[in-house]
Amino acid sequence: MKRLFTIIMGLALTACGGGDSGGGNSSAPTPTVQNPEPERMQDLVVPDGFSYDPVVQGTLNVNISSFSSQRAHLSVYKEYGQNGSGGFNANYASRVASAALTDGKTHVNYTLSDSQKNLLVEVWFYDGSEPLQTIISPEDKEWIL
Repeated sequence: MKRLFTIIMGLALTACGGGDSGGGNSSAPTPTVQNPEPERMQDLVVPDGFSYDPVVQGTLNVNISSFSSQRAHLSVYKEYGQNGSGGFNANYASRVASAALTDGKTHVNYTLSDSQKNLLVEVWFYDGSEPLQTIISPEDKEWIL
Protein backbone atom coordinates (compact mmCIF):
# COMPACT_ATOMS: atom_id res chain seq x y z
CA MET A 1 0.00 0.00 0.00
CA LYS A 2 2.83 2.32 0.91
CA ARG A 3 4.58 1.56 -2.37
CA LEU A 4 1.36 2.20 -4.36
CA PHE A 5 0.91 5.58 -2.66
CA THR A 6 4.52 6.53 -3.49
CA ILE A 7 4.03 5.61 -7.16
CA ILE A 8 0.76 7.55 -7.45
CA MET A 9 2.28 10.66 -5.83
CA GLY A 10 5.32 10.42 -8.10
CA LEU A 11 3.10 10.28 -11.18
CA ALA A 12 0.94 13.15 -9.95
CA LEU A 13 3.94 15.39 -9.35
CA THR A 14 5.44 14.51 -12.71
CA ALA A 15 2.16 15.28 -14.47
CA CYS A 16 2.00 18.76 -12.94
CA GLY A 17 5.23 19.70 -14.65
CA GLY A 18 5.23 23.27 -13.40
CA GLY A 19 5.14 24.79 -16.92
CA ASP A 20 2.77 27.47 -18.17
CA SER A 21 -0.80 26.46 -18.97
CA GLY A 22 -0.43 27.46 -22.61
CA GLY A 23 1.53 24.34 -23.42
CA GLY A 24 4.28 26.29 -25.22
CA ASN A 25 7.79 27.03 -24.17
CA SER A 26 7.38 30.79 -23.85
CA SER A 27 9.39 32.46 -21.16
CA ALA A 28 8.55 35.84 -19.68
CA PRO A 29 11.32 38.43 -19.85
CA THR A 30 13.07 38.98 -16.57
CA PRO A 31 13.12 42.67 -15.58
CA THR A 32 16.54 44.11 -15.09
CA VAL A 33 16.98 46.03 -11.88
CA GLN A 34 19.55 48.75 -12.05
CA ASN A 35 21.28 49.69 -8.86
CA PRO A 36 22.20 53.35 -9.26
CA GLU A 37 24.96 54.73 -7.16
CA PRO A 38 23.45 56.08 -3.95
CA GLU A 39 23.29 59.86 -3.74
CA ARG A 40 25.24 61.56 -1.02
CA MET A 41 24.15 64.66 0.87
CA GLN A 42 27.06 66.65 -0.53
CA ASP A 43 25.83 65.84 -4.09
CA LEU A 44 22.42 67.49 -3.58
CA VAL A 45 21.85 70.94 -5.03
CA VAL A 46 19.41 73.16 -3.13
CA PRO A 47 18.26 76.48 -4.62
CA ASP A 48 19.10 79.68 -2.75
CA GLY A 49 16.31 80.67 -0.39
CA PHE A 50 14.85 77.14 -0.17
CA SER A 51 13.39 76.37 3.23
CA TYR A 52 12.80 72.93 4.69
CA ASP A 53 10.37 74.47 7.19
CA PRO A 54 6.79 73.43 6.27
CA VAL A 55 5.24 76.22 8.37
CA VAL A 56 4.38 79.53 6.73
CA GLN A 57 3.16 82.82 8.15
CA GLY A 58 0.13 84.45 6.59
CA THR A 59 -1.40 87.87 6.93
CA LEU A 60 -4.76 89.24 5.81
CA ASN A 61 -6.04 92.81 5.71
CA VAL A 62 -9.83 92.98 5.57
CA ASN A 63 -11.84 96.06 4.64
CA ILE A 64 -15.61 95.69 4.26
CA SER A 65 -16.35 99.30 5.25
CA SER A 66 -18.05 100.03 1.91
CA PHE A 67 -20.44 97.13 2.68
CA SER A 68 -20.89 97.64 6.43
CA SER A 69 -19.19 99.33 9.35
CA GLN A 70 -21.39 97.74 12.00
CA ARG A 71 -19.96 95.58 14.76
CA ALA A 72 -18.62 92.28 13.34
CA HIS A 73 -16.13 89.46 13.94
CA LEU A 74 -13.82 87.72 11.44
CA SER A 75 -12.62 84.11 11.51
CA VAL A 76 -10.29 82.22 9.15
CA TYR A 77 -10.56 78.42 8.80
CA LYS A 78 -8.35 75.77 7.17
CA GLU A 79 -11.12 73.18 6.79
CA TYR A 80 -14.60 73.67 5.39
CA GLY A 81 -17.21 72.08 3.17
CA GLN A 82 -19.79 73.44 0.77
CA ASN A 83 -23.42 73.22 1.82
CA GLY A 84 -26.53 72.76 -0.33
CA SER A 85 -27.36 76.47 -0.46
CA GLY A 86 -24.05 77.44 -2.08
CA GLY A 87 -22.43 78.64 1.14
CA PHE A 88 -19.78 76.99 3.26
CA ASN A 89 -19.73 75.18 6.60
CA ALA A 90 -16.57 75.79 8.59
CA ASN A 91 -14.87 73.15 10.68
CA TYR A 92 -14.67 75.35 13.77
CA ALA A 93 -11.79 73.35 15.25
CA SER A 94 -9.63 74.35 12.24
CA ARG A 95 -9.72 78.11 12.94
CA VAL A 96 -6.31 79.74 12.40
CA ALA A 97 -7.21 83.40 13.04
CA SER A 98 -9.92 85.48 14.66
CA ALA A 99 -10.36 89.22 15.17
CA ALA A 100 -12.98 91.89 15.73
CA LEU A 101 -13.66 94.38 12.97
CA THR A 102 -13.53 98.07 13.84
CA ASP A 103 -15.38 100.32 11.39
CA GLY A 104 -15.40 97.39 8.94
CA LYS A 105 -11.63 96.83 9.04
CA THR A 106 -9.21 94.41 10.66
CA HIS A 107 -5.82 92.78 10.21
CA VAL A 108 -4.97 89.18 11.16
CA ASN A 109 -1.80 87.09 11.19
CA TYR A 110 -1.90 83.30 11.10
CA THR A 111 0.34 80.23 10.86
CA LEU A 112 -0.32 77.21 8.67
CA SER A 113 1.28 74.44 6.64
CA ASP A 114 2.87 75.28 3.30
CA SER A 115 0.65 72.59 1.72
CA GLN A 116 -2.59 74.41 2.65
CA LYS A 117 -4.60 75.12 -0.51
CA ASN A 118 -7.43 77.51 0.41
CA LEU A 119 -8.92 79.14 3.47
CA LEU A 120 -12.49 80.08 4.39
CA VAL A 121 -12.94 83.61 5.69
CA GLU A 122 -16.17 84.47 7.52
CA VAL A 123 -17.40 87.79 8.86
CA TRP A 124 -20.19 87.42 11.40
CA PHE A 125 -22.39 90.36 12.33
CA TYR A 126 -23.90 90.70 15.78
CA ASP A 127 -27.36 91.43 14.37
CA GLY A 128 -27.84 87.71 13.58
CA SER A 129 -27.66 88.03 9.79
CA GLU A 130 -25.90 85.43 7.64
CA PRO A 131 -22.11 85.80 7.58
CA LEU A 132 -20.12 87.09 4.66
CA GLN A 133 -17.99 84.26 3.32
CA THR A 134 -15.17 84.04 0.83
CA ILE A 135 -12.48 81.54 -0.11
CA ILE A 136 -8.92 82.85 -0.32
CA SER A 137 -5.56 81.31 -1.08
CA PRO A 138 -2.80 81.57 1.54
CA GLU A 139 -1.00 84.02 -0.80
CA ASP A 140 -3.92 86.51 -0.70
CA LYS A 141 -3.10 89.46 1.53
CA GLU A 142 -6.32 91.51 1.22
CA TRP A 143 -10.06 91.10 1.12
CA ILE A 144 -11.89 94.29 0.25
CA LEU A 145 -15.62 94.68 -0.33
